[in-house]
Amino acid sequence: MNIQVSKYHGCGNDFIIARASVLSGIDLADLARHACDRHTGIGADGFIAVAEDPLEMIYYNQDGSRAPMCGNGIRCFAAFCHDEGIMIQDAYDVQTLAGMQKVKVLQEEPFQVRIDMGMPSDALEQIGIESPIWGMPLRLFDGRTITLYSLFMGTIHTVVFVDEFAADLAEIGRQVCMHPLYAHQTNVNFVQVVDEHTMRVRTYERGCGMTLACGTGSCAAAVCASMAGFTGRSVKVHLALGELLIEWAENGHIYMTGPAEEIFEGNIK
Repeated sequence: MNIQVSKYHGCGNDFIIARASVLSGIDLADLARHACDRHTGIGADGFIAVAEDPLEMIYYNQDGSRAPMCGNGIRCFAAFCHDEGIMIQDAYDVQTLAGMQKVKVLQEEPFQVRIDMGMPSDALEQIGIESPIWGMPLRLFDGRTITLYSLFMGTIHTVVFVDEFAADLAEIGRQVCMHPLYAHQTNVNFVQVVDEHTMRVRTYERGCGMTLACGTGSCAAAVCASMAGFTGRSVKVHLALGELLIEWAENGHIYMTGPAEEIFEGNIK
């Protein structure tokens, strides 16, 4: 096996990307686990295979599990397609397990892209829950109680509003992610509202753990904050290594604008 790959990041959320045409006959789940391992592989939060004709983003988490979509990942996907000459148009559609995503390249240097992320959903079957989880208190193992807000935004997300980021976010995130309330686990977004136009977000991602950024999580956080009356429908989301603009349009669609850049190119042996 000698596969040419690139590595990109969006606000610190990093991905290994390869054309699907060079991956024929390869178990992508195994490849993702091998390539994304930060000790014995290249190291990344996820692996993206780029299929062409039709254009499709095939996404795997660090642990080899398949995920419907990834917000930072699709911006990196778009940057890869631009750099490789796969897609030279400024606006186009990308097929994902979460449905068709609409991409619009706003500028090339530095690369900025706007993604139509579709509409949030509270459908129980999509979230993998038996009854709605909105403003629901959950008692943690150490006796603390947090309040949960869950929805589907490209993938399953739960939002927890906090006054400040606690030292044990990873442990709280793990407990919520693995809770039997969720049949398929959940991503967990800790949200600190700064003002009606600004928030800070830290995310525990299922299949990965704490990451530096989560695009779909930032969208879910913006939706929940707006619905709870904490913010308006357009917010800047400050992440550990960058920021995203999230807009909830009158047509119900969520639009995410942010950067993506290549880190290196190489080969997996």
